[in-house]
Amino acid sequence: MEGVLVEKVLPCSIAHEVGLEEGDRILEVNGRGLRDLLDFRFYTSGEELVVLLVEKGKGERWEVEIEKDPEEDLGLVLEGIKPRHCGCKCIFCFMDQMPPGMRSSLYFKDDDFRLSFLYGNYITLTNFTREDWERLEEQRLSPLYVSIHATDPRVRAFMMGNPRAARGYEELRRLVALGIKVHVQVVLCPGINDGPIFERTLDDLLVLYPGVASVALVPVGLTRYREGLYPLVSVGGEYARAVVDMGHTFRERARALVGDPFLYLADEWYIAADLPLPPLDYYGDLAQLEDGVGMVSLFMEEWRESVYPGVGSCENPTLLVTGEAFAPFLKSCIRSSPWASWVRVLEVKNRFFGSQVTVAGLLTARDVLDALVKAPEGEVFIPSVMLNEEGRFLDDLTPQDVAHLSGRKVKVVDPHPAALVRELSSSPRKVAELLD
Repeated sequence: MEGVLVEKVLPCSIAHEVGLEEGDRILEVNGRGLRDLLDFRFYTSGEELVVLLVEKGKGERWEVEIEKDPEEDLGLVLEGIKPRHCGCKCIFCFMDQMPPGMRSSLYFKDDDFRLSFLYGNYITLTNFTREDWERLEEQRLSPLYVSIHATDPRVRAFMMGNPRAARGYEELRRLVALGIKVHVQVVLCPGINDGPIFERTLDDLLVLYPGVASVALVPVGLTRYREGLYPLVSVGGEYARAVVDMGHTFRERARALVGDPFLYLADEWYIAADLPLPPLDYYGDLAQLEDGVGMVSLFMEEWRESVYPGVGSCENPTLLVTGEAFAPFLKSCIRSSPWASWVRVLEVKNRFFGSQVTVAGLLTARDVLDALVKAPEGEVFIPSVMLNEEGRFLDDLTPQDVAHLSGRKVKVVDPHPAALVRELSSSPRKVAELLD
């Protein structure tokens, strides 16, 4: 169906004043048909006069004329974008490394430039249509995030399991020519896209600077569910140290050539190499933070700023749940804090996906329950990154299930340093906040 559905009208908003209601469908803005909420935003932004063609519940059509300030919001919550499915079969895809029997949403792989613009999702550049290019030329949706992996056409097509992937570098150049800023991701797979292939990739991408604004380098992640999949090699300590050295060398060369280090290594490289993480300024404007690039350094810096002299201390035994990768850093934060005597970090091993998966966001409730069996007493703090929007772990259990099965009090907390400090500083705890 054409147009965009109104899911909610905010009270006291312009939309409320002109009679728009939940369930209405906006078909046009100033005579332009709508495909999704991005069209609505684009055609209403910066406009002082907006004319909406609206279809009401019984098929009746209204023309609504609105005068507003150029950047004033109309007060509408519109239906979300229905994402396109990824048509690639990447040899390293994490979705393909999950066991059967989990909820269907966990197997859905999106590949949609609209989600890339809105949320920073990475796209493959393999499914663009003529209409997409026309839209990008008109709306200049920027920045976008692209998984490139290799600029060598043969290597990229092989890695992504899609012959259209061979055109990745050409498509990337086309985006840059439109004036769209791009942040690129490379998942490094030992023996496949490293060595000379990777050196060529970096050189090719640097040519496109500043259109290609940054490159995030991420190690391949492998679970224990790889039966029937391409035999990939995991990243070890020696390999990681070599990559870190190479990365530093390239950054210096890029800085000399374009005045920008350009390449940013994910935190996992330093952790795997058993090397100190760089200071926060290494990561520039943190453009690829959600790809695990600079997360630890940012947390440590914000923690230092949040824990000030005289901050409150709650003498309530507490367990902070996290994964193996972040546990050493969180432990060091707690050791030097006012809560050192009362708070323990519960380092949880990932038995579900396997020992090579070490981040907190991929732990299951059963992993947490296993770790709690031998853990000291204390209220359990679960970071919200372990849960989906419905408050469920990857294995579909809830924090309430963990509380019930472990016999402990459980609380879901915001993992950001300032929020965590507030939680640890609050005394007495509000009983209503606890999940029994």
